[in-house]
Amino acid sequence: MDDDKMAALLARAASGDMTAAAAFQRARAARVDAGERFRASGRAAAWRMIRASE
Repeated sequence: MDDDKMAALLARAASGDMTAAAAFQRARAARVDAGERFRASGRAAAWRMIRASE
């Protein structure tokens, strides 16, 4: 979900739309989870490179 859609959901949630609030929370959690997976895979790759060079 792009930033414009997230901003629109946040604005609707701020105005009291509970469905938009729930959707915003789910989208935010998915974005955080994806970021953590990306960082974890990067750390794993770096660790493999370090071990391979030893």
